[in-house]
Amino acid sequence: MFIIRTVIFWVVITISINAYLMTLPIPVLRKRDYPPNYLIQQNNRIDLQKNTECAAFSTAYLLRHFGIEAEGESLYTDFPCKTRAGNVYSKGIRKILREKGFKTSYYKGDIHTLKYEVSKGTPVIVFIKVKEGLNNLHFVPVVGYDKEYIYLSESLGHLVNCDDDNKKYNRKVPIKEFQKLWNVKRIHMPIYSNTYIAVDITQH
Repeated sequence: MFIIRTVIFWVVITISINAYLMTLPIPVLRKRDYPPNYLIQQNNRIDLQKNTECAAFSTAYLLRHFGIEAEGESLYTDFPCKTRAGNVYSKGIRKILREKGFKTSYYKGDIHTLKYEVSKGTPVIVFIKVKEGLNNLHFVPVVGYDKEYIYLSESLGHLVNCDDDNKKYNRKVPIKEFQKLWNVKRIHMPIYSNTYIAVDITQH
């Protein structure tokens, strides 16, 4: 009985801390129709980060999508919800976007709900591992998909693996590999796999 109470207490405390630092993702279960292939066509610049500024670079990319000039490096300087190590919680991304007048939602879904969200025409920021087997986590905008790949606007230079002539994306990841990277579950953050930040343009 003591062990059960301890586990329950630990789970409650962990979720409470995560809710404060990151906000809790909203589960999305409903399947909706979406095109089999989709790529956001709006021109945008893809900048490369130098350190741990992926949250700021992803946010800047999203702002540029809406015609607001922004640079990840300068945005990162005063980015909210930053740890001493320089990492940023998802709450910081939502705070910056909210300050710019955008309504955001933090969802927990699957590959189908992610594709549906991207098919609305706005980049979606996902929370993934930098590399399978490593604990380093990474924010990156998803800008397209098809039956085989997820297409990203990648800010980490060593992960860039393609050069689209129209500069719509610079990295493509096989869906099965992407799903492994998207599984970020850890003992201290058990509910953050398959999460993503979406902007509701109808509320802007």
